[in-house]
Amino acid sequence: MKFETLDRINGFSLALLAAMPIIRSDILAGGPVLLLIFPSFLLIATGLMKIYSKGTKIFDAYTVSYFYLIIVLFVYLIISASWNVNNVPVQQDILKILFLLFIALSVIISFNKESAYYFLKWIIIFAVFVTAMLFYQYLTTRSLRGYLDIGYLAWSQLIGMGAITSFSMLLFYPEYKGKKAAFITVFLYIGLAASLARGSLIVGVGLAVLMTLYYFKTNRKKSYSLTEWFKNKSLRILGFFSIGFVILAASQIERTAARFLDLLGGSLGGRENLWGNSIIGFLEAPLIGYGLGNSGIISVGRPDYYPHNLFLQVLVDGGIFPAILLIIICVYPVIRTYSFFKKYHLKSRLWIPVLAMYVFLFAEYFKSSNFYESRVFIAVAILLVIVTEKTIEKRTYSK
Repeated sequence: MKFETLDRINGFSLALLAAMPIIRSDILAGGPVLLLIFPSFLLIATGLMKIYSKGTKIFDAYTVSYFYLIIVLFVYLIISASWNVNNVPVQQDILKILFLLFIALSVIISFNKESAYYFLKWIIIFAVFVTAMLFYQYLTTRSLRGYLDIGYLAWSQLIGMGAITSFSMLLFYPEYKGKKAAFITVFLYIGLAASLARGSLIVGVGLAVLMTLYYFKTNRKKSYSLTEWFKNKSLRILGFFSIGFVILAASQIERTAARFLDLLGGSLGGRENLWGNSIIGFLEAPLIGYGLGNSGIISVGRPDYYPHNLFLQVLVDGGIFPAILLIIICVYPVIRTYSFFKKYHLKSRLWIPVLAMYVFLFAEYFKSSNFYESRVFIAVAILLVIVTEKTIEKRTYSK
C-alpha cells in the first residue's frame, strides 16, 4: 500500500476519533463504546505498516522523549489508585488512561506531516457535518432559545477545531482559497456561536484575531499604491466585521446570551466552587494527592465528576509531581515550536493550524473537559511536536 494512502487513512482515523463522541451519543443514540476501537485499529494498523516499510527511521528522538514523559505521567496516575483515599471506583479512569496511551502510541508510529495535513482536512469535513446537524436541531425545534437535546461541549469542541483550522488555512494556505473556503469558515464560526459553549466561542474568536494580526504582520505589502493600501485596510475591516457578526449571532441564542451575561456579572457557571474546593483539597494533601478518581469527591462530592480543569484534576488525584509533569507536557510543544520558529525557517506553515488547534483544545481541558478523556488533545500535542520536527530548515545567510 502506498504511503500516501496510509497518510490519508491516518488523517481520517484521528478525525473520526475526534468526532466519535458525537457519533456515539447523538447520531447512534448511545452507541457502544467499542466503536472507538475502529479508528484506533486503523491508526495502529497503518503505523505498523509504516514501521514495516521504513523501520524506526520514521521516529525522531524529541518526539519519542515527549512520549516517554506522557507515559510517566499517566502510569504514575494509575499507580496513585493504590492510595485511593475515598475508595471511589477507578476502573473506568484506568481504562480511559490506557486507551489514551494506546492512541498516543498509535499517533507516534503512524503520523507525519502529510498525515497531519489530511487530518486537518477531515476535521473541517466532520465539523461542517456536525454544524449542519446543529442547524437542523434549531430548525426542528423552531426556536432560538438554545435548549437543545445535545451534548453541547462535545459539539462545540469539534466545531471549534474545524472553525479554527479552516480560518488558519484560509489565511496561510494558497490552495485553500476562494468563496467556498470563505463560506465554510463563516459557516463553522456561526455554528460555534450557536453551539451554546461561550468559552469555546471566546477562545475561537480570540485565536482568529491573533492569527489575523500575525497574517498582516507577515504579509505587509511593500507597494505604496492607493489600491494596495485600500485592499489591505479593507481586509482588516472585513475580518473584524466578521468577528463582530459571529458575536452578534451568539447573542441571538437566548441560553448563550444569558450565560454571557452571567460571565460579565462574575459568574463562571459554578466553576468557582469546583476550583476553590479543589485548591483547598490539594493544599491539604499536596505531596501525593488523594489517588486516581478522587478529584470529583473533593471538588463537588461526586465520584463521577471532575474539577473542570486538567491541572486541578491531576493535583488533587496525584499531587505535585504529576502536575509538574503535566505542565512540562503542555508547555513543551509550544516552546519547541516557538524555538524553531525563531532559530529556523519552517518549510511549511502546517504548524500554524496545528498550533491553533492545540491551544484551543488546551483551553477546553483547562475550563471544561475531563482530562482522562483527553485522547485527541494529547494526540494533537504529539502531532504539533512531529510537525515542527519534520518541517525545520536551517537559516542560511548571504554575505
